[in-house]
Amino acid sequence: MQMIIFTLNEKYYAFSSENVEEITTKMACAPVPQSPAWVQGLVNLRGNVITLINLSKLLSPTDETKEIWYNNIIIVKNDEEKVAFMVDDVAWVLDIEPSAIQQLDEQLDDFVSSVIQVKDQIVSVINMEKLFL
Repeated sequence: MQMIIFTLNEKYYAFSSENVEEITTKMACAPVPQSPAWVQGLVNLRGNVITLINLSKLLSPTDETKEIWYNNIIIVKNDEEKVAFMVDDVAWVLDIEPSAIQQLDEQLDDFVSSVIQVKDQIVSVINMEKLFL
């Protein structure tokens, strides 16, 4: 299983690459009035208007999040809808054996379902299905 591993507020996260359309650099975005705090705005990707999600605010809505300095955007396609996620940096794109993924006994976070260890780092695996509910 191929995983996209990225940093966000100095922590490592990952999700499966099966729904990832592309990884790009940061883009200008237009704010959306009265949207949830985790909606950063809208971006124009080759004529397609896509919602830009501040993944840091989505994963930690109660934490006081500093203004994110992001370098990459991960474009994910869910059915016919595309969504863009702001991340600090994409660290690796790696093939991970399913046996290396450790399911969490207790759900500590609504979106994190498991962890993997990659290059001496503990990486939280985001459950993409829960992001799109």
